Amino acid sequence: MTRPPIQNNRQADIMRLIQQGMAAHRAGQLSVAADCFKAVLRLHPSHPDALQLLGLTAKAAGRPAEAEDWMRRSIAAAANQPHVHNNLGNLLLDRGDAAGALAEYDRAVRIRADYRDAWFNRAKALGMLGRHPDALASLDRALALTPDHVPALVNRGVTLLQLKRLDDAEASLRRALQLLPHSARAHMNLGLVLKHRGRFHDAETHYRQSLAQDPRHWESWLNLGNCLSALNRPDEAIHAYRHALTLNILDRDIHTNLSKLLWRTGRTEEVLASYELLRQQMPDSPDAMLLIAEALAEFGHHDEAEAEFRSLMGKAPDRAAVFTAFGNLMLRLQRPAEALTAFDRATALDPGSGAPLNGLAEAALRLGQPDTALPATSRALGLDGSDQTALAMRGLALGLLGDHAALNVLNDYDRFVRPIRLPVPDGHGSMPDFNRTLLETLDALHRTTSLAPIDQTLRHGTQTSENLFDRQDQPLALRQLQQMITQAVKDYQAVLPAEDGHPFLSRPGRADLRRADLSFVGSWSSRLHDQGFHTDHIHPAGWISGVYYIEVPPSCRDQSRQEGWLRFGVPPFLPGLRTPARTIQPDEGLLVLFPSYFWHGTNPFSGPEYRTTIAFDLAPS
Repeated sequence: MTRPPIQNNRQADIMRLIQQGMAAHRAGQLSVAADCFKAVLRLHPSHPDALQLLGLTAKAAGRPAEAEDWMRRSIAAAANQPHVHNNLGNLLLDRGDAAGALAEYDRAVRIRADYRDAWFNRAKALGMLGRHPDALASLDRALALTPDHVPALVNRGVTLLQLKRLDDAEASLRRALQLLPHSARAHMNLGLVLKHRGRFHDAETHYRQSLAQDPRHWESWLNLGNCLSALNRPDEAIHAYRHALTLNILDRDIHTNLSKLLWRTGRTEEVLASYELLRQQMPDSPDAMLLIAEALAEFGHHDEAEAEFRSLMGKAPDRAAVFTAFGNLMLRLQRPAEALTAFDRATALDPGSGAPLNGLAEAALRLGQPDTALPATSRALGLDGSDQTALAMRGLALGLLGDHAALNVLNDYDRFVRPIRLPVPDGHGSMPDFNRTLLETLDALHRTTSLAPIDQTLRHGTQTSENLFDRQDQPLALRQLQQMITQAVKDYQAVLPAEDGHPFLSRPGRADLRRADLSFVGSWSSRLHDQGFHTDHIHPAGWISGVYYIEVPPSCRDQSRQEGWLRFGVPPFLPGLRTPARTIQPDEGLLVLFPSYFWHGTNPFSGPEYRTTIAFDLAPS
């Protein structure tokens, strides 16, 4: 297509240039399109359509910063352009700026309340921000304007899944499939809903239907792998993960799920193979190098990991995530001074992230510098007042500084650690009878793995990988236990005082603990055998955590040896703090609740019997 000359009739020329530019854009001739729109600006320097079309052209050419500038110039020339606000929102959303995108979508719908696409896109931004109830309301506005809009119905199903409204989520996705039976995305997300309901075979069917429509839909391959793993079909799951990697070699979740499944099933020699493939295909990519370095560190190849990180820091000196990950490796290698330097660099590069601040606090504590650690925890808590890692580090810093009054307020083990004897549920004559039923349910899950998860605290035993309480169609015994735990937590909440500003009793930005609606964000079963134990740790994802004892070996009954006992207040990296603040003797039928930021672990035990538990984390819904 040749570049058009400028004619004397300015308005006609402008219309012709815009039409030709749009035609060139549709044909993929982006430079020709840009010349057409710039020719318009020579005739009319503030023409809003030409400005925003130049923005779309720059976006299509992979120049997002330039695209944003053109779109903002268009808005400056004519503010009441809802479509430009919407397009700018889409650009910002693609760049990961969900808050900025939301502001543009809000402007679009204020100008034009019946703008369906802006309501729909607004819901995507809200979802990225974790504001799922608001996202649902925005999708409902879009569907009120166009009830059969399939993308909105699909996203509504995804949002309802996030809100754990599984019946409504399934209904929305089935409606989408009625309207568009061949929607790969609707089938995949219906599979996710069914997986959460424990209907793994039905979920597999929909993942496969999704792939029948779009064999290159890598997310469906990933989710199929997750489903097959839950169905104890590891070979098929591994095949699905590996196929997903052929479609998206840089996806972290695919690599992680594949390597951990290989590890759990004893195929340890294959664990790093996918990362080597990544290196071959993308040898100079900083994103690939970071994934490789982190995997080498996690699976114990520390020298190789360090070399990879040092090369990466030279290639990407301004990426905070690289320095944070390197700092974590230095902590693992007992080199806290180097860790402190790395975390200090990461916080300078990304002052809005809590992870490097928490790493800095831990490194400072290991170096005997609590006066450096304490302000780092303050900064982290200023970013997120419910940061469980920051609270755990803060307690250690207060103790080392001798501020026992503040420490006792934060870590009140007598008040906040609560052992509870659960009642015998209906249909069972005793707790031993109920626990035997639970064990029958869990036995199959513990047979699916041969090694302890590489990234967990368990040593000498096995741990389930699925969220046990995140299924509606779960076995009766698990459902009964979940109901008893839920009631016990409500009773626990009711007897605690209200203390504004206390990080456990009053979570910032949420209701106080006594009135908070909590949901299970994680639940799993651990089975330890001879010499088994849990290393000391916290639960970063929770607010309240707990453990229920199903099977306890006889060696745990010796009160002098305290084998297999639960202990609190012993961090794993400070040798001078090895005396527990409190210990709990495990017993079958006992539930123990405690704040998620409390350091806790277990003593090893001896004997041929198993020690089987179900643990969980709860957080505000």
